[in-house]
Amino acid sequence: MNRRRFLWRGLCSSLPFLATANLPSLVAALQVSKPSNADLTTFVRGLAGTAFRPGDPNYERLRKGYAAKYDAHPALVVHPANMQDLQATLSFVRSNGLPLAVRCGGHSYAGYFTCEGGIVLDMSGFRRIAIGVEKMSARVGGGVLCGAVEIETAKAGVATALGQCPSVGVGGFLLGGGISPLMSKYGLGCDNILGATLVLADGRQVKASANENPDLFWAIRGGGGNFGIVTEFEVALHPVSKVFAGNITLESADPREFLQAFRKLVSSAPDELTLIALVSAEPNHKPQIDIQACYIGEPGAGESALAPIRHHPRIVHDTVQLRPYLELEQMVPAYIPPSYEEHFSGFFGELDDRRIEILAKAFVSARLPVNCFLLHLHGAVTRVPVDATPFPLRRDGIGCDIAAYWKPPDGQRAAREWIEALKTTLPVDEDGNYVNVMDREEENSVRHAYGPNYARLQHLKARYDSRNLFSLNQNIRPA
Repeated sequence: MNRRRFLWRGLCSSLPFLATANLPSLVAALQVSKPSNADLTTFVRGLAGTAFRPGDPNYERLRKGYAAKYDAHPALVVHPANMQDLQATLSFVRSNGLPLAVRCGGHSYAGYFTCEGGIVLDMSGFRRIAIGVEKMSARVGGGVLCGAVEIETAKAGVATALGQCPSVGVGGFLLGGGISPLMSKYGLGCDNILGATLVLADGRQVKASANENPDLFWAIRGGGGNFGIVTEFEVALHPVSKVFAGNITLESADPREFLQAFRKLVSSAPDELTLIALVSAEPNHKPQIDIQACYIGEPGAGESALAPIRHHPRIVHDTVQLRPYLELEQMVPAYIPPSYEEHFSGFFGELDDRRIEILAKAFVSARLPVNCFLLHLHGAVTRVPVDATPFPLRRDGIGCDIAAYWKPPDGQRAAREWIEALKTTLPVDEDGNYVNVMDREEENSVRHAYGPNYARLQHLKARYDSRNLFSLNQNIRPA
C-alpha cells in the first residue's frame, strides 16, 4: 500500500529521481570543503542545543525524511535550542562553504530536508504555540507540526488554515502556500500569515509584517524557504469548530466515470466547500477516486452541495457528516512511513474531456501503484490578486500532483517512464504550479511555477540572500 493510499485510508477508516539538479544546489555541492573533526567539535561545543554526527544512534533516523530516494549523509544534524544557536550555525555554514538544509517536518517530496556533507538544521526546538486572548490569532513556532497546532486551536474552538497531515511542519507548509480544507472559505495557509520573525542569511533577526519589512513579508507568503529561517509565525484564527465533512469514494474500471462526476461537482461548488480528490490505481484493483469534502456552514446547505456526488452509482464509501474539525484533521495517521516516488505536478483551468481521457488511460494502463491529487482552487483562494503574494495560482482551476511509486533496487525506471509519458501528454498551464508538491527540477520549472512573480522574487532574493545560502529549496536565483 503506497503512502497516499495509506494516508487516505486513514481518512476512510474513521469516516524524487533527481531529474536535473538545480544549479544552486549543484554549485553548493561542488563547493563543499569538509571541515575537520576539530572544527566540528569546536562548533558543537559552542551550542546550547544538540548536534548528531554519523555513528550516533539517532543520526540515521534524523538524516532521513519522507522522500526515501534522497539518501544523503550530512556532516551534522543540529537541533538549535535558541536564536544564538541558529546564528552560530549560519556563521559556521558560511565560513565553511557548506550546504544547509532547514528541516521542520521532513515531508519535502524533493528531499530538501537533508543534504550531502552539510548541516541539517532541525527546527524541532522551536515549538511554542500561544493563542491570543481574543482568539483572533496565534503565535506558532517555526518548528511546530500541524497536528499540534490543530489540537491547541480546537481547545479554543477555532482553527487556522493547515493541511491534512499532522506530521507536516508549519514552516514549509506556510512558506510554500499551504493547501487546506479551509482554503475556499478562508484562503491558503500563506494568506493567513499575519507576521513572522526570521533569521536572515547574515544572522540578523528581523520581523516581517504589513508594517515591518513589508517586501520581506510579501516574499515569505508563498516564496518558500528562500529568504530566511522563520522562528515564529503569527497566523489568523477562524471560528471553526464543526464542519460538514468526510470522504466519498467512487470506484470504476473506467475512471472517466468518476472524473466526470468530480468535474460536475467542482463546477458548482460554493465558497464554503473545499474539495480535494485522490485518484489512485494499483495492479489488480479497480481505479478509485477519494474525495475529501469540507463544508463550512449550515449542514443542510452542505447536504445540497454534495448531493449529486453522494448519489452516484459508483459510490462505495461515504463518511460525510457533521463532525469536529479536529476529527477531520486527525483522520490521517500521525506517522507516514518513507516512500520511493516519482512526481509530476502542474495546474490547468479545466478538467476537460481531453484531460479526463489522458488521465483515465494512464491510470488504467499503469503497471505499478500510481495516484493523483486533484486540488480544486476557487473561492477565497482565487479572489486574491496574483501579485498580492508570490503564490501564483489565483485563478479557478485544478492543481494536480501525480505520483508513481517504486521499490528499490530496480523499480525506479518504470516509475520514471510512467511519469514522463504522462508529462508529455497531459496539458498543463505554462505558468503556475504549487511549489510544495514539486520534485527537484531545473531553474526554468521554478521560474514557470511563480510566473509573473518570479522577477520580483529574484530582486528580493538578491537583497536578503545574495549569496544564495538558502538554496536547498525550490530555489529562486538572486537577480
